[in-house]
Amino acid sequence: MPLLKSRAGRQVKQQQYPVPVFDIQSDQLVSLIALPVPRLEHERHPLLSTSDYHGLVARCQQLEKRVFPKTEAMNLSEELRKPNQYLFVVLQHKGLNNEPHMPLISYGVLALSKVDYIARITKVCTDPLHRGLGAGEHLVRSMLAALGDSSALDSAQYTPAPRRFTSISGIGSLRMNVKDVQLHVDTLRDVAVRMYTRCGFRIKTTIPNYYAEGRDALLMNAGIGA
Repeated sequence: MPLLKSRAGRQVKQQQYPVPVFDIQSDQLVSLIALPVPRLEHERHPLLSTSDYHGLVARCQQLEKRVFPKTEAMNLSEELRKPNQYLFVVLQHKGLNNEPHMPLISYGVLALSKVDYIARITKVCTDPLHRGLGAGEHLVRSMLAALGDSSALDSAQYTPAPRRFTSISGIGSLRMNVKDVQLHVDTLRDVAVRMYTRCGFRIKTTIPNYYAEGRDALLMNAGIGA
């Protein structure tokens, strides 16, 4: 491990960061933390500039408006200005010979609380044209992995749909002694409930009229493994 000099002149070990996996293959889906934009160059996707990263918010907002009704659509720009808010995305890699503006497949928002040390997934959305690829599940598992769950992306436990996935999201970079992750999901969304269950979430309670009159929500939570 290389040595650096501290301000006091002492030699200290340089911290090693996970090296992003980047295997150039057509139609590969990759997950990454879009905002805040990673400060270190090796944590950023090699085909995305800083402006590309910031542009992902607008692209997610367009998909948000297309998928959700006005009463449920989140203002992502406003939401992501709050402290400890993270935007995760899944993009489709088309290869180096194509334009780097990779199609957006899925996105999600993760909020970290320094008060109760609970992480909350406040949004998960997959483009309806690309559902059935396992992108939503990979997105959620990438969030858990970034929080420090070492088994979240373990291929021995998780076999995605017939597409190759690569996570380049600086695994472990969001650790804040978080022990629990929570989310809400409509009780009628059976597919989503099963997906969250596969990711390790369990139903904690039911909240009546959470979304609207007669639309209940399940509060689900998952522990973060060592």
